[in-house]
Amino acid sequence: MKNKPTHLLQILHYFSLDVVAGAVLSSVMFWKMPDGQGKINGVVLIILGICTWIVYIFDRLLDNLKSQPQDTRHQFHYDNQYYLQMVIIALSTLALFLVFFLPESVIIFGIAFSVVLLLYFLLLQKKTIASAYHYYKEIATALLYSIPIFGSAFVDKNVGFWQYLSAFIFILLVHQSILVFSWYEMQEMPGVKNFAQKVGEKQVRLIVIGITAFICITLLTSIEGYMRKVFFVEFLMACSTLSIFLFSKQLSVKQHYRWLGELVFWLPGLLIFS
Repeated sequence: MKNKPTHLLQILHYFSLDVVAGAVLSSVMFWKMPDGQGKINGVVLIILGICTWIVYIFDRLLDNLKSQPQDTRHQFHYDNQYYLQMVIIALSTLALFLVFFLPESVIIFGIAFSVVLLLYFLLLQKKTIASAYHYYKEIATALLYSIPIFGSAFVDKNVGFWQYLSAFIFILLVHQSILVFSWYEMQEMPGVKNFAQKVGEKQVRLIVIGITAFICITLLTSIEGYMRKVFFVEFLMACSTLSIFLFSKQLSVKQHYRWLGELVFWLPGLLIFS
């Protein structure tokens, strides 16, 4: 029988709260740009966390409408769908209240992104299993996860080349992480349709290593100061995800790779006090 602390951590993991924490910590990294002295808007971060949580819950509830749960997290959402729907309603109400405290520029950004998100969920309703959407969902997820994290921080800030480059790298990091998760799923369920299955194991390996090498080059050529620390943390994130990919035999036990893969996005928290 699992002890209570372990059981509680597992529930928080199923709730995707580790993903929410990673999104908030990553956004703080972008808020502090370009020199590490950028002012952080706490209300924006709270709404970012709320919206990230809503999207992840809603996404899995929709997945369960399309097919039977294929992993323990989807099964958890299936078994607790009524309570999770109540959570979505409560979180949405809180987010709508906090909107009145947001800067106008962030509100405009949020409206524009919400339109894109709505289109995403409309596409998600496609029933055709053979649709190419099932292969490229990971790419869409990487963009939809990343853009609010740096976009909400950049929208009211004068940013330059290095900041945009760090944002592009962050998108690559999210894609790298999702691709590794897809690769593990491909090993566990050979018939699954995802991007890793589409491109094949050799290409997955090249992409994961290639992203890490690209970030390493960026780190070596980047400017000094806070931005160099950002690129170092992003390189550390890439190396961590690469390690998760390389040590698949050890980390596939009880899906430990999921815990570690999502904790990778806590690493930007190292820059909070820099």
